[in-house]
Amino acid sequence: MADKMKEINNLENKYGLMVFRIGFTHLVDVGVRHLDDDNVEESIQQVIAKEEEDKANGIIPIMTPEFQCAIIRCAAELAKFNIWELFIYIKKHVTISAY
Repeated sequence: MADKMKEINNLENKYGLMVFRIGFTHLVDVGVRHLDDDNVEESIQQVIAKEEEDKANGIIPIMTPEFQCAIIRCAAELAKFNIWELFIYIKKHVTISAY
């Protein structure tokens, strides 16, 4: 994990703080724009199709299709918020740990 943090820091140093932060915002914005109703429904259909394929091959997924679909629906609802509102919420309320 430390190596990945160093790689990210190297990108910040390479591009400078302003471009790095705007790049981060653009990354989130692109994701948000792709979570429209059609894409959400398509993603859900892909999860369901994958479940059928996995069953046919005897594969038991770690996450249930229902759980995966709930994640997609949650992301679509979060995408309706302003990006900066999301960043502020994350900064203040989401504890993130890799361990």
